[in-house]
Amino acid sequence: MTRNSRGISSKAFLLKEMVVRDLRARYAGSGLGFLWAFVQPVLWMVLYTAVFSLVLRVPVEAGYASFAEFLLAGLLPWMAVQEGIARSASVLVDNAAMVKKTVFPVETLVLSVVLAAVVNECIALAIFGVYLAVVGHLQLPWLLLALPALLLQILLTFGVGCIAATLTAFMRDTTHAVGIVLTVGFYATPIVYPVSLVPPRLLPLIEANPLTPLVGLYRHAFTLHSAPPAVSILYLTLFSLAVAAAGAALFARARPHFADLI
Repeated sequence: MTRNSRGISSKAFLLKEMVVRDLRARYAGSGLGFLWAFVQPVLWMVLYTAVFSLVLRVPVEAGYASFAEFLLAGLLPWMAVQEGIARSASVLVDNAAMVKKTVFPVETLVLSVVLAAVVNECIALAIFGVYLAVVGHLQLPWLLLALPALLLQILLTFGVGCIAATLTAFMRDTTHAVGIVLTVGFYATPIVYPVSLVPPRLLPLIEANPLTPLVGLYRHAFTLHSAPPAVSILYLTLFSLAVAAAGAALFARARPHFADLI
């Protein structure tokens, strides 16, 4: 085994251990323990579905059997994106002791919180899949679309997370700004409303949001059971790759200063 391959293997092992540690720490001391990873998604599913379908009565676009199917296919990925970016913003400050270790691969801190959020998302998507199977709307072949969706989501979240973590190291106010931006991002993404309700003058902004085709890709996989528009997937792919590269480059450039700033 070469030195590079040993280095990659050790980083992969470290990353896995950090993700496991993060998940264990999240539910440590609670009565239900890891069962909260299953209970919380169900509670959010019921709450959001009740509010937006029964109270606000948001209409459902053609092709969806119910509002729950429309909502959850977009909401569950968004929750993972939101968690990954929000936690990345403060991950360097929260793990200052690790950051100060010169041999520690600091970038794994960002990637670990992103992947921990994805693990919770996969649990929630599995529960959602069971619901679809029970009502007879699950088509297993189309679920393969969720694999590229997850990969592109990780790239996008990691890139934005690296940018947020770097900015926070220099400006602590970034964590508060990230919270505001994420709130705007939630309502700027067609998660709780269909695109058909967006005024024409705002439609270009909604379509330029990379989370719009990401949410659409999940909906095609879980509920629409059809191929997504090639143009939107190409845009999402190029945008995710560009953001991941830019975020990683910025993070690497600022890394020598982290120990002094944290």
